Amino acid sequence: MSPFLVFVACLAGLVLVAFVVSRITGARAAYVESFALETGERVLWEDPLADAYPIPTRRALITTYRRSRRWVVRVTDRRIIVGCKALFSAKHMIMHVLYPSDRAFPDEANRLGGGLLTRGYQTFVFERASMARASSNRNAFVDVSLSPARLSSTNLNAFRIYSDRLESFCLPE
Repeated sequence: MSPFLVFVACLAGLVLVAFVVSRITGARAAYVESFALETGERVLWEDPLADAYPIPTRRALITTYRRSRRWVVRVTDRRIIVGCKALFSAKHMIMHVLYPSDRAFPDEANRLGGGLLTRGYQTFVFERASMARASSNRNAFVDVSLSPARLSSTNLNAFRIYSDRLESFCLPE
């Protein structure tokens, strides 16, 4: 068998395994555009051309993050919802949901995967008091420090949100 056919068979096997795992765990893709807010929850700030990146604890001293403007960040009065544009799609798939540590948050934040295999997106808990605005290389960003006590933020130090509209950025209440 040719190496190309072996490669294609391996790729097909990976897709099949991913399909079976998602069926067993019940994980479904959620999209920002159709994501239902909780009762009484309201949107405080939204940027459909933002970028958001989880920042690992061990990283290079000088790191630059690409501003592809494919992400959407929605800040509500209870949480921060972050989605990325899916391949060949106009919708933004929810990748991360961040909850403040001083409010109620789902139990998935206390698990290692943060709910990735059950909810379809990762759930993090952040420290409201340690959020800071900064800028580097002409790009303004907000550093959202993750709670080190939660298992979902293992090996993560912060979550960085880049936007051209940070002057109007507001935190969850």
